[in-house]
Amino acid sequence: MQVEHSRRSPAYWNHLYEAGYRVKEPEAFERQMFRKYVMAKAGQLAVDVGTGRGHMAAHMARWGLMVLAYDFSSVAIADARTSQQSGGDELTFAEHDFTTDAIPPELVPGTVDVISCRHSFEFLDRARFLTDARRWLTSAGVLQITTHRARRMSPGAAHQGLRDEEIEGLRRGWRYMTTYGLDGDDSLIGIVLRGPR
Repeated sequence: MQVEHSRRSPAYWNHLYEAGYRVKEPEAFERQMFRKYVMAKAGQLAVDVGTGRGHMAAHMARWGLMVLAYDFSSVAIADARTSQQSGGDELTFAEHDFTTDAIPPELVPGTVDVISCRHSFEFLDRARFLTDARRWLTSAGVLQITTHRARRMSPGAAHQGLRDEEIEGLRRGWRYMTTYGLDGDDSLIGIVLRGPR
């Protein structure tokens, strides 16, 4: 289970969730920064990739966004459907693997306003996902990534984060890029990529 590529498999994450693993729920400051930099508005369509137990997806739904939330862990999705019922009709959970599965038919090109990847981007096939994300988003759409800086992570951490050069490389294919800190030592960061091109 310590092989890096195994961390990208549904079986690996199903095992972790069954053992009680949980991603920490986004605190008020993280949510505030998300709203400030993403500029999410009620009525927009959002996609939450790697939703886990669905905390961020549920917050977006409470803000009035229509949210499609995906995870490739069947255990996580079952948990999210049970624990996030307050999202109501604005929130839909589905099991999906963005690396191996065909694109969900509901992700119509040019219709998505916000894509959120909270602690999930590092586990995706990044080249494929970025190409797809730019296609799904509107011309002013936003891809928001919450991740750690790899140089700040311990070797055994489940989330290895992104190297500085990987973060900087994300600028390609977008009109604007903004980063913001989410902790005191610049380990946890938010990345906003706006305007796919």
